[in-house]
Amino acid sequence: MDTPKIKLDSKTYWMLKKEIKSVLRSRWLLLGFIISPMFAWLFQGAFLSFIVAQTTEEPEAVYITVEDDGAIGPALFDALNASKEQLLIDPLIPVDKDYGQNLVDNKTVSVWVLIPENFTYEYMVNNESTMVMWVNTGNFRATAAAQRVDMFVKQNLQIIVKDVQVNWYTISPEATYGHQLAIFLVMLTSVLAPAPYVSKSFAGERERHTLEALLVVPMSRLKILGSKLVAGLLLTMIYSIFTIVGILSYNLSIILRAAALPAAAEDYYINLYTIDVATLPLIFFCQFLVLLCAIGIGVVISCLAKDQATAESINNLVLLVPTMVIGILGFTGSILQYGGLFGFAILLIPFSHAIMFLNGVLSGVATPTMLIGNVAYLLAFTIAFLIIGAKAFEREAIIA
Repeated sequence: MDTPKIKLDSKTYWMLKKEIKSVLRSRWLLLGFIISPMFAWLFQGAFLSFIVAQTTEEPEAVYITVEDDGAIGPALFDALNASKEQLLIDPLIPVDKDYGQNLVDNKTVSVWVLIPENFTYEYMVNNESTMVMWVNTGNFRATAAAQRVDMFVKQNLQIIVKDVQVNWYTISPEATYGHQLAIFLVMLTSVLAPAPYVSKSFAGERERHTLEALLVVPMSRLKILGSKLVAGLLLTMIYSIFTIVGILSYNLSIILRAAALPAAAEDYYINLYTIDVATLPLIFFCQFLVLLCAIGIGVVISCLAKDQATAESINNLVLLVPTMVIGILGFTGSILQYGGLFGFAILLIPFSHAIMFLNGVLSGVATPTMLIGNVAYLLAFTIAFLIIGAKAFEREAIIA
């Protein structure tokens, strides 16, 4: 009883060793798994460094509504209008409340400042007044302009208003534009990264007629599949590790670029654009699930395709199109904003839940229930495709 078990284990070990050696021998494949995540984050760091410089030089339009008929509200408007050049506001556009609300509803506003009708009264009675701003956080210059207005009101108008509270409402409820771009790049590379290995390891072996030799080895096909998946997981670990290295490099590039700014602006940009190191384990975990899901889908496609080229083409089509769609939709705001049949179809895509997970982690607004729900769906989808892939692989025919 024990002897067959030892032989079986030795065959499994041989198979694992063969697959891992095959992976480590593919230098270009390894290089791609190292370069892809590093390039995505380094490109993002370089892009945001350029944006940080631009937001300190380029003016932005600001809409303002003054409903207060007392003395303080108009005084705030006059002070802001007189300091437009200093605040890099061009133009400062007075609008009524309905017009401003329409801009917010249509997501076409950059910054809308509302000085409510009870502004002076609150100050006189409570010694505290509240100004409200709606900010499109997907617009770098708008966010910077809103920050300058916030600081100007709180610091420069202390003679007029002793205590001003500024309530911010963001139009993009998920992560900032910079984070969304980073997520999109990482998602795109993560989804497509496993395709060459999966196609080569299944359809490629069938095309080269080496798969038949494996199928006649006296061990179960599930163990053969498991060995191939272990080798694939090794690649995903390499990819995820270099993603973390890329994120740390990205953070460093933002910190170095912001170091030339005044202290308040430096802190602001660092807090806004860098990735909280404490979230790295969650990012690592989510990306690992994305890679595993992409492998599961790739295994099914590769088991059904006749050759490696067909497997890679179908895999890229099946994975790239939905990833591009949800990535582009994510830039217009929350993925959850789409309702009806279209919204339901978007939520069926497993990578939508990965984007929502990463957005929630990076923006800090996600609840544990939301994150667990995203992970559960992504994990269930991955397990389902791995089971389908295992069934398809078990039916592989031995061609004489």
